[in-house]
Amino acid sequence: MRPEDLVILDVLPRVGVPGGEVLIDCRGFEPGLPFHSKVVFGNTAGEIVSASGDRIIARVPEDSGDTGVFLISGSRSSAAFPFTPAIRLAAGLHPVSNPVVAPDGTVITTISGSRGQEVSQPLVRVTREGDKVPFSCQIMNPTGLAFGPDGQLYVSSRNDGIVYRYTDFETLDVVAEDLGVSCGIAFDSQGRLYVGDRTGRIYRVDPARGEREEFARLEPSVSAYHVAIDRNDVVYVTGPTFALRDSIYRIAPDGCREAVFRGLARPQGMAFLPDGDLLIAACYEGKKGLFRFSPAAGGMDHVIAAPTLVGVAVSGRDLFLTDSQSLLWVRSWGGVGMPVYRDRLRRACHSSWGHQRRICQSSRS
Repeated sequence: MRPEDLVILDVLPRVGVPGGEVLIDCRGFEPGLPFHSKVVFGNTAGEIVSASGDRIIARVPEDSGDTGVFLISGSRSSAAFPFTPAIRLAAGLHPVSNPVVAPDGTVITTISGSRGQEVSQPLVRVTREGDKVPFSCQIMNPTGLAFGPDGQLYVSSRNDGIVYRYTDFETLDVVAEDLGVSCGIAFDSQGRLYVGDRTGRIYRVDPARGEREEFARLEPSVSAYHVAIDRNDVVYVTGPTFALRDSIYRIAPDGCREAVFRGLARPQGMAFLPDGDLLIAACYEGKKGLFRFSPAAGGMDHVIAAPTLVGVAVSGRDLFLTDSQSLLWVRSWGGVGMPVYRDRLRRACHSSWGHQRRICQSSRS
């Protein structure tokens, strides 16, 4: 490589949402040429947040193409480096948790509204062409979404403290009530429904009988509790609290809980990958977007750069992301962004399963 060559060595992460910040390792960049030095994503130049000759932080622009990222510095340009931009499928929404993917491949999310605000059509189906099809249902502040083992859509209302079953997208039935400020919901392998109450309780619900019990208790959240369940029916919970740094909590089927990762800021929605790793929307050590947490190895990777995400859903090799106003699609993700392990963030993982004091709380206590 000649000294004058302009080369991209790496991009972290290699997937981005418009507005997300990525780190570019390079050689030969000249940041002192503000009108002649650029970072180009596809066909669109991104904003340079900071730069030196060998390192750039750049912001992913809107409408970037899928032909990678390259540098321009004076009369020189680099070869394109692989980079995948997320597609903004729909705007004008108000998601507050994970979207869900319906059996026909469309994605369901919310126009939730502020608490107590009535929205005429608060549930929306979005096609992969970006068409929005609202549902004619009346739910105040729909929040958590999940498909049950019966194939029906379940929806929590943080205003009413109710979980509804939206049978065949036609009829709303109350499944359980008195669930506090009910937010994230998820089913385990036995068909039991777990509901995150923002006041600090995790409820376990029998949907067939409408019976609920307090499964675990955590400190209150300032906005919501999000829930995900792994293949062994272990419950994972996140939620922004009054603490300076927040945790991922893991709760065994017997109600024993522990913090398995600390140091996150504003952790939001989560979803498990088929290999058992957990995707989580959060901020960590100045990075924002989507992270991949390995419960087995205790590592955390920044896999998608984004300004602020609230939810994620996995459908085969595709990811669907929500921020506070829109739904985004990362096509054929398949773990892109993972091969660079020097970005591994392990320092905040202070414990592993069974190696710290576990707080056991019976639902009857």
